[in-house]
Amino acid sequence: MTQTNLPFQVGQIVEVKSFIKGYRGAWFRCKILEMTNENGELRYKFKYLDFPDEPLDNALVFETPKGGTESQLMLRPTYPPHYHESEYVNLEGDVEPLVVVHDSWKVGDLVDWLRDEIYWSGEIVAMKGRRSCQIELLPKPEGEGEVYLGLCKNLRPRLDWSVEDGWKVPCTVDGQKCAKIVTSKNEDEGIADECETAKEETKKATKQVEGSEGLRLNIMESESIEAAVLDIEELIVRLDWLKGKLKPDVGEGAKPYWKYEDYRPSSSGR
Repeated sequence: MTQTNLPFQVGQIVEVKSFIKGYRGAWFRCKILEMTNENGELRYKFKYLDFPDEPLDNALVFETPKGGTESQLMLRPTYPPHYHESEYVNLEGDVEPLVVVHDSWKVGDLVDWLRDEIYWSGEIVAMKGRRSCQIELLPKPEGEGEVYLGLCKNLRPRLDWSVEDGWKVPCTVDGQKCAKIVTSKNEDEGIADECETAKEETKKATKQVEGSEGLRLNIMESESIEAAVLDIEELIVRLDWLKGKLKPDVGEGAKPYWKYEDYRPSSSGR
């Protein structure tokens, strides 16, 4: 990647990552003061906005952590505004882009934790009530690898950024995401309508099976979109199993005297 491929310019506010011991995996708010290309190495001179007494830093744009093997882009644009779903639904007008957090924080969520005016990348490893949690920072050499107790109000979703793809929400090891990127609220509302329909259908199904012993649906614990989708998938599996159980056990070559059929309403409307 060359200097001309990067969308940064002098005077721009950005976030800069550090691999300095004691600050590995941390993001700082900075202002670009100068851009240079020394012996084929891209360098930006930064001013730390939250630490005005710190000297200017002339840092490499691409850097490999000590002990690591892969070079990483060390700066990115200012982090987009982020909201919880309850706050997002009340926003007026179109938005571009922003980050919407799904419901409450939970174990396994990939986050940035604000401490001492710095955002530290890590993962929630334990919840301590509704307001606090334990965060494990990124493992060495990309992070400090320590575990800290922090307030949930000081968390934001961890994001990846690249010139090609822009902002992306990384997946956890089990493929889950704690947030979504919204580039157009009008477009997102169309998706939300479909998801709300799925949630309502799941609630109806829940009312019909609440009396079944041992059956617990995700929607009973959370009204999130993800819980509704998971319940629908589980109900489909249960229906397929039920169909198999309803098929009569007849001898080989014999024809069953009845069969299970899906109900399909008449298209005539009668």
